[in-house]
Amino acid sequence: MDHIPSLPKSIKGNTELLIWVDLFSGYVIAKASSSRTAQTIAENYEECVFRRFGASEAIRHDREPGFMSDFFRAFSRIVGQKQRATMAYRPQANGTAERMVQTLTHSLKMYVAEVDQRDWNEYAERLTFAINTAQDRIRGDTPFYLIHGWDPRSTLEASLPVGNTGTRDRDP
Repeated sequence: MDHIPSLPKSIKGNTELLIWVDLFSGYVIAKASSSRTAQTIAENYEECVFRRFGASEAIRHDREPGFMSDFFRAFSRIVGQKQRATMAYRPQANGTAERMVQTLTHSLKMYVAEVDQRDWNEYAERLTFAINTAQDRIRGDTPFYLIHGWDPRSTLEASLPVGNTGTRDRDP
């Protein structure tokens, strides 16, 4: 878990992007937010992660105050997950999330820098979908497939009747 702070204020009033990365599959969830208080982080976690997948066994994060607060610790105890804070001044300890922050930051800044792109939060959702449906050369499949067990239909498949659109078996 990590966040991208200080983005330009979006049409919806958001200035932060919270990011969760599943270490097993590489699946990314991003949520635009107007605040990074512990309560907002807990509410966003509950909405984006807990309601879809249940509580994580453990959640790894940096030492950002919202993640380290008593409120967030109490929330983690309530949902039954362990908190793992990385060492101070050592972002490599949270490498997967930090790498995803770099990827999303680079992509969003290219988009936001062009004109007055105050709709970056919608773009962030499209970007995470693209990341989740891209083939991962290490894992051998897409993060989306590893989580859901099927690949989403592409825009082309959805717009053209091409016959059988059922799921296909994968070779082990």
